[in-house]
Amino acid sequence: MQQREQAGRNEPLDAVQAQLSDISTWAPAAERMPIGGEQALAGLDQNLAVLSRASTLDQADRVADMLRNTSWQRRLALLGILTGVFSMISAGWVLDRSSLAAARAEASSRDLALRLRATLDSLSLGVAVFGADGRLWHWNEQLAVVLGLEKDFLRTGLPYNTLSSVLVVDGVPLLEPIEHVEASLARSEPDPPVMVECQGTNGADLELCRTVFFAPDGAAEQRGFVLTAADITMRLRSERALGEAQKLRALGQLTAGIAHDFKNLLTVILGNLELAAEYDQPDQAEQRQEYLSAAAHAGHRSEALTGQLLSFMRRQSGSPGCLYLGKLFAVLGGLLGRVIGPRIVVECDHVMDVWPVCVDAAQLESAILNLAINARDAMPSGGSLRIIARNVTFSVNADLMSLPVEEGRAMRVVSETMPLPAGDWVRLDVIDSGSGMTRDVMDRLFEPFFTTKREGAGTGLGLAMVLAFSQQAHGRVMVATGRGIGTEVSLWLPRGQIVASETTRTEVAEVTPVDALPVGEARAVLARAELSNAGQADAPRAGGAVSAQGEHTPTETRTAGQAAASRPEPTRSLQVLVVEDDAVIRDIVVTILGMAGHRVFEAGDGEQAFDVAAGVEGGLDLLVSDIQLPGPLDGVTLSRVLVERYPGLAVVYMSGELTADSPPPRGGVETACLLAKPFRRDGLMEAVSIALEARAAG
Repeated sequence: MQQREQAGRNEPLDAVQAQLSDISTWAPAAERMPIGGEQALAGLDQNLAVLSRASTLDQADRVADMLRNTSWQRRLALLGILTGVFSMISAGWVLDRSSLAAARAEASSRDLALRLRATLDSLSLGVAVFGADGRLWHWNEQLAVVLGLEKDFLRTGLPYNTLSSVLVVDGVPLLEPIEHVEASLARSEPDPPVMVECQGTNGADLELCRTVFFAPDGAAEQRGFVLTAADITMRLRSERALGEAQKLRALGQLTAGIAHDFKNLLTVILGNLELAAEYDQPDQAEQRQEYLSAAAHAGHRSEALTGQLLSFMRRQSGSPGCLYLGKLFAVLGGLLGRVIGPRIVVECDHVMDVWPVCVDAAQLESAILNLAINARDAMPSGGSLRIIARNVTFSVNADLMSLPVEEGRAMRVVSETMPLPAGDWVRLDVIDSGSGMTRDVMDRLFEPFFTTKREGAGTGLGLAMVLAFSQQAHGRVMVATGRGIGTEVSLWLPRGQIVASETTRTEVAEVTPVDALPVGEARAVLARAELSNAGQADAPRAGGAVSAQGEHTPTETRTAGQAAASRPEPTRSLQVLVVEDDAVIRDIVVTILGMAGHRVFEAGDGEQAFDVAAGVEGGLDLLVSDIQLPGPLDGVTLSRVLVERYPGLAVVYMSGELTADSPPPRGGVETACLLAKPFRRDGLMEAVSIALEARAAG
């Protein structure tokens, strides 16, 4: 447009210039206008008018442009003003929100500080926070109580050395030197906490712990350390009490078994003496001597049992000495059987060739007993427990975890990760046939107070005590298990310095108690002891002889009629099954019932009794059984099975754990009669009569 306007102005300008040039040529003195002058002036006027209008338009354009430029400036100025206002409003809002947030943060900080203060004051241990310069920043009131300080001793800015100078027992400071703390603070990363147990100035047992802390930005002025002090007097007492409770628990288990055995032995003594009194005629001297010998042998067994108990309960733990495991196994064989009960078969392997070990015998006995109790609890339905020992020699240091897996027990844990030093070692294994353990249990196996038993059934210190014993003996404990395979606990003990001699081994073999011998060998020993007269080993027992089928039949030399003349004769002869694992007690019961005119069958355990009962012709009338029988079939279960087969069967339960007010055994036959050991002949016959009457009435 401007170009067009510029082109429109150029033509009039050229015309005006040409016209002015023509006019300038006119003569000034001419009186008349030249020809064509008027047309020239008219054209000039017209062209000037055109130029005037163009100039006016240019000025208008310039004014419009100026006006237009002024509007944008105003708009920009207005926009700037609005922007400034909005910025001020936003800044004010931000400042307001910031001040509100700051107020809230300050209030939250005060609330947090109050809660932290309340938390510190509620702690049972004392807490003190020191800066990097060793001056006290914060503390709680319990710190002065635990450390036995005066009430106003602690204050802000208290130097660490001043606190350390008053915590001195027998000339030894309880706190570590400040130089050690400063060395920890000077490192780039915090050291682990430093803990120590000591006795405080007030006589309390203390646990002191020092922990350094760094600020996230690593600023030196934000570094410091925390000192905590805990009174562990009650905890140590509880640990000692729990340790004693663990020992008492084991002792209680042992005492119950010992009491049961003593009652059995008293039954043997009283029963044989009573039977011996029946044979008071001159021609009955041999039979009378037989019963007296059996009673004397039971007395000797009581003496040996007392010696075992005293050996286990020796009050002072002697200094470690070298002993042979064969002699120890001879003592433990009977004890373990009493502790874990008859439902678990205990096997102690022959260990006469095993090297001696230098340990305290009482502590080793206690360790094996704790392992046996744990194994028993892992086999509630019965099983087997094996105790074996063997010699092992390592030519180089050995990693126990790298040993070959035995019998599928691939899950293992060892008490110490350090390799076992090269040399001669004795490995003692306690192996059960239980269900094994899980990985979670294995990971916490050696933790004190950890137990998988129900609440109140265990302290969780059994294996911890075994671990302490192994550490004292400079040995190791390794546990291997597998699901459904059982658990094996191995004690690795260093070999002693004594070399076993043949004389020593002979002495060890001679002191082996009858309870540790196999069943057949034990019965042979008892038979030789009872029939002490030479040449009488094959003589029949008074009251009958045992047949190959387990039947006790009357003999021609029996004088039952004379012995029982003062008692009423039974209305009929009964078929009786006597089940008792103690051969001597079983013989007494069989003899008494045989003298009463009954046909008696006998068995040593539930499974044998079941087989004997199956071979009896005409059925059974009476079952006299001990409640606790070895193997999976105890007396109660056996009685239920036989009552179902023989509905008219009367039952008498015998046990050394029964008393006058004992309730019937759980799950037992309702009409059964209870017979507590020790009992005499009259007590046995009375129990038989009560059981028969109750069964007839039922």
